[in-house]
Amino acid sequence: MTIQDWGSVGELVGGLAIIISLLYVGVQVRQSTGATRAATNQAFSEQFSSLILQLTREDVRDIFRRGLAGLGNLQDDEQVAFMALLSAITRTYETFYLERAEGRFDSKMYEGYVRQLLDLYATQGAQEFWAIRKHQFTDEFNEYLDEQYESFSPSSMYGGES
Repeated sequence: MTIQDWGSVGELVGGLAIIISLLYVGVQVRQSTGATRAATNQAFSEQFSSLILQLTREDVRDIFRRGLAGLGNLQDDEQVAFMALLSAITRTYETFYLERAEGRFDSKMYEGYVRQLLDLYATQGAQEFWAIRKHQFTDEFNEYLDEQYESFSPSSMYGGES
């Protein structure tokens, strides 16, 4: 074999090595994406569960229940607590709405959570909260939530529906 033949063999081997490397990187990226999505799903579940567990406290549950029926059912300090809880719940949804839009959150899992949020927003108190605090959330999330709510038939998940 001549030096040119050896050079051609080297180029062929080098080209195959590049292809194998690219395939390996593709597999690694896919696995990393799956791990990121799983971590995001887990983080949302934990964050959401933490918020919901607050409702097991009698004082919080009472404020939440009366607040859902309308802000007029709450004293000033209770309104602050109710608004803070709804802000935290809504901000959690907004964060994971944006994560889902970026492909880092499972859309199937998200659908059930959105229905739960829409049931919540069917209440008078949540609607009053949204009218007061809507401007604090992204325009994209506002539009999405409004679109979803227009075509949604809420259940009686919470007391105090309007």
